[in-house]
Amino acid sequence: MNELPASVTIGTGEGDLPVVDINSAQARARLYLYGAHLTEWTPAGQEPVLWLSPDSVFEDGNPIRGGIPLCLPWFSKGPGGDKEPMHGVARITTWELDSVSESADGAVTLHLGLRLEDWSASLTVTVGEELSLELTTTNHGEANLQVEEALHTYFTVADVKNVRVTGLDGVAYLDKVAGEDATQSGDVVFTDRTDRVYESGAPVEIRDPGFSRRIEITNEASANTVVWNPWEETTRGMADIPDNAWPGFVCVETANVGGNATLLAPGSHTTIGTTYRVTPLE
Repeated sequence: MNELPASVTIGTGEGDLPVVDINSAQARARLYLYGAHLTEWTPAGQEPVLWLSPDSVFEDGNPIRGGIPLCLPWFSKGPGGDKEPMHGVARITTWELDSVSESADGAVTLHLGLRLEDWSASLTVTVGEELSLELTTTNHGEANLQVEEALHTYFTVADVKNVRVTGLDGVAYLDKVAGEDATQSGDVVFTDRTDRVYESGAPVEIRDPGFSRRIEITNEASANTVVWNPWEETTRGMADIPDNAWPGFVCVETANVGGNATLLAPGSHTTIGTTYRVTPLE
């Protein structure tokens, strides 16, 4: 691997797992090689953008709770509901750090790779005033490979009850709590447990009056947006999230899942990506 920029260090994090730390004039970030899992992105002068559970488990075989889990090559239990482990193997496998570079403006780019028997994945993460991720999956097998993919991002908010997600008005969605299809009317607001798969990958915004900011989300090659918050009762049954932590985050996920899964022919690939930008809420 090439020589590291001065703003980048490699060390150990929680659970003695290897991490890449970035501390530049533009932002601070941390990425675990386990799961190629970004757990921090804090632009200069901002509150942290990513939420990480203080009760997360950091050990082989357990997914990290918070940050940006990579759901691959399936989402949840897969289109047929019979896949294990939950959300695929990419988030509980250690990736290789292939290269690190720094641009003239100080943004840092990491290239990571994962190679399994029949398929591989590569992740490009660019950390600066904006955060960009691009995830590519390639089928190396002799048969077609069905791929679901999601960037399951946990965003820090002041209080989810006061947050709005814009950009989904009029979009059809699957309400996984109610078990029925519906159509969004107006902004997405949070009054109870929320688990929805929207049929849109168009730009959305998280509007957070408590932190006086907007988090702008611009997606690449994404057909779905997943919105999730477990609320009070569900959180009590989750060992890796404190009972009182649910108001402090919301998941808005860039995804291709369910009927938008990709059928990869041998030798072909698929790419999904997203960019996050923080601006003042006026």
